Amino acid sequence: MDYDKVLSELFSEEDAARAMARHLMNVANRSTEEAAAERQSLIAFLHGPMERHMEYEERCLFPKLEDRGLLPEVQVARKHHEAIREKRTELEGSGADPTREVAELVFEVARLMLHHTNFEGDYIYPELDNDDWRELMEETMH
Repeated sequence: MDYDKVLSELFSEEDAARAMARHLMNVANRSTEEAAAERQSLIAFLHGPMERHMEYEERCLFPKLEDRGLLPEVQVARKHHEAIREKRTELEGSGADPTREVAELVFEVARLMLHHTNFEGDYIYPELDNDDWRELMEETMH
């Protein structure tokens, strides 16, 4: 298996979530109606690619990172996941609410996603070099 490719895909997922978050924050700042129109696609993203990514981290990556001495960082990342899921639930229940509230929730979910991906990029990913990451990918794929 090409573990460099798996690692590249992991980081690409983070980049995609970061880009989507920035886009949604810009939309929410520009127009409450446009932000509210993003509600369904954001919910689908949060239940699909984002949830799969968070579950993979929680199930496979986080335990290995904890073994490498990154318990405090992993604990923060887990709290980020919980916060994203809580806001996702609020967003799901906001369908009948006024557009402004939906737009605020879209912004808040996007802000949490951006904060989380930046945290991982600043405090978790740099702790391992490329060889460590390749080894970690190999461990999690077995």
